[in-house]
Amino acid sequence: MVFVLDEGSVFDAPVDKIWRFMSTPGDHHKHASMTNRKFETDGNSTVLSFEAVGPGGQKTLVKIKSTPLVPVGRMLEYIEGPLAGSKVMSYYVPMGQKTGITIVGEYVSKTIPEAQLKSVVMAQLEQSFNEDNENLKHFM
Repeated sequence: MVFVLDEGSVFDAPVDKIWRFMSTPGDHHKHASMTNRKFETDGNSTVLSFEAVGPGGQKTLVKIKSTPLVPVGRMLEYIEGPLAGSKVMSYYVPMGQKTGITIVGEYVSKTIPEAQLKSVVMAQLEQSFNEDNENLKHFM
């Protein structure tokens, strides 16, 4: 188990646009590492399922439950995949035409060695942030 605190990233969009982006399923959520994306509703939450290429080039199913906590942030629960059992909170800080994001959580994995887990998670968070920030530029 690894505790992660990732703070200091800033989206180039106001917080209301972030909320519209996060709450609208569709093709605007483009991530190079995700294929065969599917969105389901589970009460107030959205469950995102997708295939990701893992170490060794093998595809693996990933399932993440995202629960919005408007206007503060969202809770992510990894249901399936290499990070199954991980629980993560993302919160947003309005900064006018920009939005700060902080991520805090406990990450676990049955397939990634604990000594490598934090660096794998941090790389994944950076990639996801960069892709979301780019996708926001093209979102309404």
